[in-house]
Amino acid sequence: MSRTLVDGIVASSSLIHRRPNRAHTGRRSRKPSSVRARAAADESQATGVPGQSSLGRSHSYPDDGDDGFDALEPYRTYFPSSYEYDVKMRAVAPARYRVTLPKGYDGKRGKPYPAVVCVPGDTGFGPREGKVSMTTGATKKKWHDKNEAIIVECAFNSPTWLNDSASVNHESYFLRVMLPHFLASHNVGKLALLGYGTGALGVLSMMMRRPTAFDCVVAADVPILGGYKTIEREWGSEDLKRGASWGSWNEAFPKDEDWHAYDVTRIVRDEWVQAQLNESGPRIALLPGNKTAHELGDFIAQLDTVGVAHDVLPGFEGEEIDRQGAWIEPALDWIASRLA
Repeated sequence: MSRTLVDGIVASSSLIHRRPNRAHTGRRSRKPSSVRARAAADESQATGVPGQSSLGRSHSYPDDGDDGFDALEPYRTYFPSSYEYDVKMRAVAPARYRVTLPKGYDGKRGKPYPAVVCVPGDTGFGPREGKVSMTTGATKKKWHDKNEAIIVECAFNSPTWLNDSASVNHESYFLRVMLPHFLASHNVGKLALLGYGTGALGVLSMMMRRPTAFDCVVAADVPILGGYKTIEREWGSEDLKRGASWGSWNEAFPKDEDWHAYDVTRIVRDEWVQAQLNESGPRIALLPGNKTAHELGDFIAQLDTVGVAHDVLPGFEGEEIDRQGAWIEPALDWIASRLA
């Protein structure tokens, strides 16, 4: 039986740096994912539209005894000694992802490697594709080597990666093609998500809707409230004084019934989601930037009210959040503490 969400909004409050965790509820065992990964890949090759046959149920909560797509234990294969590569797969709008491996990576090692999936707030890998990327902030400090972690970076051709439609289905593509392909090809254990801007909203929403699939998330400069185009907004003029404009928001996240499945302010009210997110300490870290300090304050207050454990990474409220900013280092340090 599918779970539904309850209406209601919580008022704003000041930033809170840490929230207490609820009692540990016990982690459910995960089912092997190798068969599911191969089936998802076969489906994408057959239809040309990854995950299309299951888009209708992709945002439903699983039955009580079913982990859905949450089983992420890969079968292991040998991987050559190269540490960075691109993979391109067939789809309506082909997407590419990059994998950076730690020094000495061993695909047959008994202890699997943690992985961090990076989702930027704009398109491609950066102004000079293949040269500048979110992974630069990690690799230049050898973060992946020090923590023996794999870094995965998505590079979609538009910022609307959450928007599942006939021609743009980035999230389903990620979950049903890219992720199974990555897990089937690498020795992966825990999975973390990292994003900024609209990419941060994407990973935060996905973490909250699939909390048994991923271990933790850092969402930087998250546009919780959405765009500020008055012609398309139902809010009043007071809202326009609260933050900067997000030009791509209304194209990426339309305010209609389709949006409800992604809306983190609704998802967090679900008791099953709350229990999962409180399973093993704070699994969500929020990093306010110069565009989102006010609205993130509202969401942080809501997390506090419903009792969801979380951390806030301060110090960047007046800074622009981009691919290679100083914010990446504390974000990765927080992830390392959760994946250890």
